[in-house]
Amino acid sequence: MKINYNNKTFRVAGDNLEVTHFKYYQEGNTVWGEYQGGGVTKGTLIAKVDEKGVLQMHYHHLNANMEFKLGKCVSTPKVLDDGRIELFEAYESVNTEKVSKGEITLIEVL
Repeated sequence: MKINYNNKTFRVAGDNLEVTHFKYYQEGNTVWGEYQGGGVTKGTLIAKVDEKGVLQMHYHHLNANMEFKLGKCVSTPKVLDDGRIELFEAYESVNTEKVSKGEITLIEVL
């Protein structure tokens, strides 16, 4: 599945308006972006995208407690019936005393 992420905006799925928002850009197989909100003061990411649209990503951000977080993420896309992209993300923060892992879902904002 060929997906172009350039100029796409995503938000963490759910009803809460105070969630993290992401803006993605793409050139070739390289994707990068910025994100903030929902406890993140400012963050950036860089990824490589494969032929199925899966992103192998590294990220870092400064949270609301002024703590740096960095890690890696695998982001798997699904195209919804209405044409929006949903991203299922499995992440791992690596700069904490204990490695933290989790999952989130992002939904494209039109």
